[in-house]
Amino acid sequence: MNSTVLKTLISGLIVLVAVGIVLYKYWYYLTNPWTRDGQVHAQVIQIAPRISGPLVKLPIVDNQLVKAGDLLFEIDPRTFQAAVDQAKADLQQAQVEADDAKDEADRARNIRKRDRGAMSQQQLERKANDQRAAEAAVLGADAQLQQAQLNLDFSQVKAPVDGYVANLNLRLGSQAVANQPALALIDINSYWIHGYFREDRIEGVKAGDRAIVTLMSYPDRPLEGQVDSLGWGIAQDDGSTGYNLLPNINATFEWIRLAQRVPVRVHLLDPPKDIPLRVGTTASVMVMTGEDSNTAKPVPALPKALQ
Repeated sequence: MNSTVLKTLISGLIVLVAVGIVLYKYWYYLTNPWTRDGQVHAQVIQIAPRISGPLVKLPIVDNQLVKAGDLLFEIDPRTFQAAVDQAKADLQQAQVEADDAKDEADRARNIRKRDRGAMSQQQLERKANDQRAAEAAVLGADAQLQQAQLNLDFSQVKAPVDGYVANLNLRLGSQAVANQPALALIDINSYWIHGYFREDRIEGVKAGDRAIVTLMSYPDRPLEGQVDSLGWGIAQDDGSTGYNLLPNINATFEWIRLAQRVPVRVHLLDPPKDIPLRVGTTASVMVMTGEDSNTAKPVPALPKALQ
């Protein structure tokens, strides 16, 4: 066998091995459920003030990262401070009246004890009732003080979690309205991926399976994930209420059957800090059925055709 034939055989063998590897990789990817229809999600907290009033402090800007406990904005506290001062005065007044009522009741009991004829039982009970009413007034005044103090505390609206400020339209001097959302806060510790898989591809998918997530914005940086759960229901158009309360029924062509999409929730495992996750961005998701996410394996990148 001359060298030319040997080189040809070796070259052909290399080509066959390469083709085999490519075919195996594509078989591997095609036998595991995957979808290009994935989205990044996170918990979005609607920040709504508990009280109304003009804004006097606004130390944040749109898209800013804030830590839990950071001040988002402050409502003019002067009205609420005045209410606290008034409530403290009312509590002191109520306490004084309660002390007087107690003294009167104790004096009546002593008189009744020394001379039962000097005071009737009805008068004694009236004094005792006055004392209980005064003590109840103290409790009411204390509750009013606590409420006033809460309103004063509510004048400072702080971040409940670490997150990004979104949709900030507030300006200094603008009026904050109680229980009306003023801005959104994206919780940076709550990101997950929803992969919308065809219903005929989820038979082998189960919670705990390994998942590979590829963001459209970072196609060469696959992320490790784990299947958290599969959705148990999706909205149906057929049967929804239509004109004259009659059900809407979409026409169905028997030779065209479109598979519904079922959401599969994927939890990301320690995503790199240099890959920012943005809510609503697109991702491709592949589930490695039968592979435990705890198994230490390199994260494979999806082929370009599947991204």
